[in-house]
Amino acid sequence: MIVNLWRYRAFIVKNALSDVRSQYAGSAAGVAWHVATPLAQILIFTMVFSQIMPVRLERMGASDSFAVYLCAGLLPWAAFADCVTRGAGAFIENATYLKKLPIPEQVFVARNAVAASIFLGVSMALLALVTLLTGGRLTLAWLGVPAVLVLLQGFGFGLGLVFSTLNVFVRDIGHALTIALQLWMWMTPIVWVESVLPPRLQAWVPWNPAYPFIDALHRMIVGGGWPPLGAWPVMAAWALGASLAGYLLLRRLRPEIRDAL
Repeated sequence: MIVNLWRYRAFIVKNALSDVRSQYAGSAAGVAWHVATPLAQILIFTMVFSQIMPVRLERMGASDSFAVYLCAGLLPWAAFADCVTRGAGAFIENATYLKKLPIPEQVFVARNAVAASIFLGVSMALLALVTLLTGGRLTLAWLGVPAVLVLLQGFGFGLGLVFSTLNVFVRDIGHALTIALQLWMWMTPIVWVESVLPPRLQAWVPWNPAYPFIDALHRMIVGGGWPPLGAWPVMAAWALGASLAGYLLLRRLRPEIRDAL
């Protein structure tokens, strides 16, 4: 799988950039919406949670700390969910190409993952800028944020590959996945803080596959520190494990996929 992704890297990046541009094709502002949309979201959260509904966190004393906490988890989650949901429909959406061209199937899932990652990169850069402008500070821990985001999107790519393969044969998966991701988000400490849970429920939170990624981002962006060393192999295991599972499932069902499209 890695060989094919590397071989088609130019195709993946070119089509990902084309996909990003096409989402606002025909609009007057064009690509500028890629900046305006996440910036508006960040500013709204900052205004609401620092002025209208001030919430303070133990890790940060400023009144806008919860806005940063929310953005640090919600923006990456949105890109991760987009990576999974769009990846799940990649084979069906590109059925014409798969039937006529000898392009590896996983390339189309990777293209969606790269496109989602471009949006994520812009959003996180804006979050860093807004953090500075609102009186926050960027610590050295921010240097580890890109690594966590890459691992999170790698996890999303792997899940997207699994569901894109299954979606060819069971078309209801795409619809069920949207609901499942919404439930998953609310089970993850993104819009709530772990301390609000009873101790017996807090013990179960780390078993959530998304938890090590979101917790690491909160620790680096909100707390200004680094996640535990043990969190890195866990995140890598989820990313590599999901990608490997997707590849093995794809290899097993590949002879039937193009006929079923």
